[in-house]
Amino acid sequence: MRDRRLRITAQLAALGLVIWLLVVPQLRGSARSLPLLFDLDNSWLPVAVAAELGSLAAYTFATRTMLSAAVRPAYRRIMCIDLSAIGLGHCLPDGGAAGTALCWRLLVGNGVPSGDAVFAKVTQGLASTVALHTLLFTSLLTGALTSGFTRWSIAPTALAGTTLLVIAAVVLAVRRPGFRLGADRMARRVPRFGTAIADRASRAYDSHLDERLRTATRDRRRLLSVVGWSAGNWVLDGVALWASLQIYGAHVGLEGLAAAFAIACFGTWLPITPSGLGVTEGLMIPALITFGAPHVDAVLGVLTWRAIAYWMPIPLGAAAYGALHLQRPRGVRVLAPAPADSIV
Repeated sequence: MRDRRLRITAQLAALGLVIWLLVVPQLRGSARSLPLLFDLDNSWLPVAVAAELGSLAAYTFATRTMLSAAVRPAYRRIMCIDLSAIGLGHCLPDGGAAGTALCWRLLVGNGVPSGDAVFAKVTQGLASTVALHTLLFTSLLTGALTSGFTRWSIAPTALAGTTLLVIAAVVLAVRRPGFRLGADRMARRVPRFGTAIADRASRAYDSHLDERLRTATRDRRRLLSVVGWSAGNWVLDGVALWASLQIYGAHVGLEGLAAAFAIACFGTWLPITPSGLGVTEGLMIPALITFGAPHVDAVLGVLTWRAIAYWMPIPLGAAAYGALHLQRPRGVRVLAPAPADSIV
């Protein structure tokens, strides 16, 4: 109990520090314009909200695609499961792991075999990463070739390109029969922790998972479908950001939009605050200003987008989790959340 209190205190302190150092400086000079956030008489706001809702729907279609028809729950239940996981992920530092664990347990509780649920979420996560970094790399590189690299586009471009190369290497290695044996030998040569890491990886990467991965790489039609839905998820999320900026007249080109969106995505992966809260806003605003957005417009546009993309899924997720219990189908159980490492 004491360790948990200390961890929560440290996380709250980190969140406060991030907001004080990164967000508050961006709000200086914009306080008088903050009431514009509540001015809903603008045609772009419904566009932003609709785009974000469409993004969530595309994410659910990606999950549904990776589940076989024999064990696939109804679309509305899959959407409730995904919304529950996303909402939980937005409430915890490093919430992606907790959200994935909850999603797995809810899928199993709705009749999906455990192995199929793990495989679906792992493959979907890989496809989503490929789609995101392909879109970012293409957009940033296109913008850089036309207007030149900036300090806000070099790092995201390099990270996106490196991530794609690493994923390609892993996928190619999985298809080779001797990959696991070679990787196991290399891991066991690492002093102190090598043997433990190799044993844990061997237990996680069992013969059933190996067969599923090989099946997935052969089923190109399904892979292309899940990559397409994942790309739609990210594109619509980017449209929501663009529309949020349009509300206040902040006109930013493709490169600036891609750079800000890349910063937002990378910020959510930092296990400091929930979904990069504070970090994302503090970095996106100066990036947008660099690409020509007025200071006040950048501040209000980013805060509006975060209200839609970050805060809106939390009550939606809570309502979806409640709906799963209220409309429980016969023969299945809706399980409670589990620790983030329970699916490993």
